[in-house]
Amino acid sequence: MVTKTKAAAMILMASTLLVSSACGSGNNTNASKPSNNPSPSAASTEDNKETAAPDGKKIKMRVITITTDENRNNIMEKFIKPNIAAALPNLEVEFEPGGGGEDMANKLKTLNSSGDMPDVFWSDAGYFTPLKNTGSILDLTPYISKDGFIDKYAVPDALKHVDNGIYSLSSGADTYFTPVIFYHKDMFEEAGVKVPTTFDELIQISKTLKSKGMVPAVTPGKDGWGPKLFMLQQMIQIGDPQAMADLVSNKTDFANPSVKEGAARIETMVKEGVFPDGIANLDYGPAMEMFTSKKAAMLMMFTWELPNLAKDETVDFFPFPSASDKYDPAQTVQFWGSPVNGYAVNGKTEHPEEAVKLAEFLAMADALYFETTGAPISLQTGNQANNRSPLMQKFVDWYNPIPNKIASFALNSIDARTSAEVSTQGANLLTGEYAAEDFNAAMNKIWAENTWFKE
Repeated sequence: MVTKTKAAAMILMASTLLVSSACGSGNNTNASKPSNNPSPSAASTEDNKETAAPDGKKIKMRVITITTDENRNNIMEKFIKPNIAAALPNLEVEFEPGGGGEDMANKLKTLNSSGDMPDVFWSDAGYFTPLKNTGSILDLTPYISKDGFIDKYAVPDALKHVDNGIYSLSSGADTYFTPVIFYHKDMFEEAGVKVPTTFDELIQISKTLKSKGMVPAVTPGKDGWGPKLFMLQQMIQIGDPQAMADLVSNKTDFANPSVKEGAARIETMVKEGVFPDGIANLDYGPAMEMFTSKKAAMLMMFTWELPNLAKDETVDFFPFPSASDKYDPAQTVQFWGSPVNGYAVNGKTEHPEEAVKLAEFLAMADALYFETTGAPISLQTGNQANNRSPLMQKFVDWYNPIPNKIASFALNSIDARTSAEVSTQGANLLTGEYAAEDFNAAMNKIWAENTWFKE
């Protein structure tokens, strides 16, 4: 029997997290800037001293982190490595890059099968369930309640999974990540085009940009990254937000006319030349480089890249334009995040208390980094927020008041097998040789077999 409880609870929890982030993350743009080498708060460091090994021997810990973008590199090099020895003097930590997306999922599933899971790892909704079913994810509730780390979150209940367990720790910045279209103002001016407000206008300006020798837009397409994580959702949402919300909560399927029209819009963009040739094989790094080097005028991407892109004064952004009068970008937005996304602890680790302390340190490092970018966070560091860039302030001013925030389909609606199939189907759709009609037929079969909503 299919149930809607799981998705409804996740959407409610994530929405609560959004409220807590907005209220407790330091929105004062005149707040003083943290130090150039921020470290975990004094309270965090003091708490961790109690786990130091009395015999002076260090406990070895292995960590697998996501390593997909400049943000992650900055967190590791500027916030984790310089501070971990002082914060956790009893630990000897080995960090292992995990990549991200399907690479990360496949890596952890393989390690889980072989009994070689790390002590701490980045959890993701796409592979959370199979790891939990084998006891490979620890419920952190008793540990973070005992040491008081849970009190550092503005709304602790937002951390809870639908079974009321807490399985991961993060900065809470995820809830402020949403897909937008970044663009180079100077390239638009050179081509004589304006920011589109409708989907038809997006197609038209793309044709103009292409006629001027420019690649209109770029996004990661390899392994169906873009379609799975945001493009399909955006293309459905801009036509019918309610249909997208219903799909996330399992109240409809891929036979829904509005859902089918969303896939058709992706097919239209590919065939009308919005994207570069070979978009289906374009990885994250090369896609970003195409935009930052001004080989492409637009970038469809999550706002986790906003702090880096804001360094270029020619960069601005706009919401995905409307495809019907049912959608208003000031009323509806997709948000990233899930209660199970963040640093998790192996349920079979030999040193659970030390591993939890390590997960707490890593989550705080995330929070300290995003704090310096001016991004809203819900894990309170004890510092005042950094001054926000004008582009970040523009984003927050647009995003915070939006009343209808729809959870991300990729994180809150599909099991591991369905996730892999959505990736494959999304990549096929980007080839321009796979009809939206075929995509929808295949997806409806996959959706019927999705176990995410099963009791």
